[in-house]
Amino acid sequence: MRHFPGPGGGMGSSSMLWGFFGFIGTLVVLGLIALFVVYLVKKSKGKQFGPGPMGHHPHHRPPMPPALQILDERLARGEIEVEDYMTRRAALLGGGGPTNEWTPQAPTPPRPEAPAADGGEPTA
Repeated sequence: MRHFPGPGGGMGSSSMLWGFFGFIGTLVVLGLIALFVVYLVKKSKGKQFGPGPMGHHPHHRPPMPPALQILDERLARGEIEVEDYMTRRAALLGGGGPTNEWTPQAPTPPRPEAPAADGGEPTA
């Protein structure tokens, strides 16, 4: 019988052990390559494995609190006016109310009417 060079002469138990470790090593390398490919595919689609730097996914809005969602729906259905909506939204978000650039002013008093040119009663 012919002997091959190498550990154990090619027919011993140590050569089977080396073959087993080679097989396992090949599986580990292929698994790492597969994980890397999956990572690249998910990253190219804009998905991440975890939250982004701000604590949420980059392409998703954070969930709206239920009270604000209900308030938005009521405005959309026309149940409340915009001014009421702004006041309630500011109260829910902890603001001091809506800030309007325009503020109503007191009505101006009516001007005294000048007498008519013919000397009669003034006409309106």
